[in-house]
Amino acid sequence: MRKAFKLFGVLFTAAALFTACGKEKETELTTKYPSKAVNVIVAYKAGGGTDVGARILVSEAQKSFSQPFVIVNKPGADGEIGYTELLKAKPDGYTIGFINLPTFVSIPLQRKTNFKKEDAAAIMNHVFDPGVLAVKADSKWQTLEDFIEDAKANPDKLTVSNNGTGASNHIGAAHFAYEAGVKITHVPFGGSTDMIAALRGNHVDATVAKISEVGNLVKNNELRILATFTEKRLENFSEVPTLKEKGYNVLFGSARAIVAPKGTPDEIINILHTTFKTALEAPENVEKSNNSNLPLQYMSPEELTNYINEQEIYIKEIVPKLGI
Repeated sequence: MRKAFKLFGVLFTAAALFTACGKEKETELTTKYPSKAVNVIVAYKAGGGTDVGARILVSEAQKSFSQPFVIVNKPGADGEIGYTELLKAKPDGYTIGFINLPTFVSIPLQRKTNFKKEDAAAIMNHVFDPGVLAVKADSKWQTLEDFIEDAKANPDKLTVSNNGTGASNHIGAAHFAYEAGVKITHVPFGGSTDMIAALRGNHVDATVAKISEVGNLVKNNELRILATFTEKRLENFSEVPTLKEKGYNVLFGSARAIVAPKGTPDEIINILHTTFKTALEAPENVEKSNNSNLPLQYMSPEELTNYINEQEIYIKEIVPKLGI
C-alpha cells in the first residue's frame, strides 16, 4: 500500500512539473510575442474582395505591430487550400488568416476536407460584404424583372458565374434562383477575380458577387447591378432595388473574419484582437474601406464564434433545397 501511495506521489509530482513546465513555456512564448514576422494567409487570389480588404486592414494594423505582417495568397479549391494551411499551422500566433463565411462552413459540409470549423480560434470579424446580382452595363437586361422573365422563358440557358462550387456566391445564386422559380446554369471559378473576368469578357451572362468586388466597375459604367441581396438598399447604390422588396426573400452576403489555428494562446489572441480592432476603427482604414466598397462590421471573438455556428445551421437547412 505504501509503495502504491509512493508511486502515486511520484506520478502526481511529475504531472505537476510537466504542467508547470508547459505553462512556463506558454508564458515565455506570449511574453516574447511577437518576435518574428506573422504570416497572414488569404485563401484567394490577389485582387479579389477578400485580398483587397485584407491588405487595407493589415496595412493599418502594421502601424502598431512591432513585427511585419506578411500576406500570403494561397488560392485554390474554393478556399480549401488556404484554409487547410492556415488551420494546420503551429498555433503559436505566427500564422493567422482570413476566412469567408458561409464558404468556410459550407465546404466541409459538402465534401471531405482536412479542416473543420472547430479548428479555428476566432480573432475578429472584419467585413460583411453584401451580395449582388450583376450584368454587363450594355446587357439587354435593364431590370431584375427582365432577367427573371428571360430565365423563365429559357430554362438553364442563362449562365451565372460564381466563386466556386458550393462557395458563398454559388449558394446565393442558387437561393435566388430557387426563390424566383427559375433555372439557370451556374459556372464556377476558383475565386471572385476569375468569375468577374468571365462576365467582363462576355463568357457568362451574369454573376452573383459581393459589392466590394463589383462596386467600382459599376461606378465606371462597366457593370450594372440588377438587385442586392440585402434587407435595405445599399447607401452608395440607393437606386438599386433589393430582392426582398421585389418579393424574393433572399438575404446573402459574405462575412470576412480573422482567425488563428485552434490552440493559439489566449494572450496572443488578445494581442491580435486589440491590434486589428484598433486598425479597423482607424479613420484611414474606414476611408479606404469605404472607397473600396467594403462595409466594415466588427464582431468580437465570442460574437464571431456564434456567427460561424449560425452560418453552419443556415447551410444545413438551405443547401439541401437548392440541389447544389
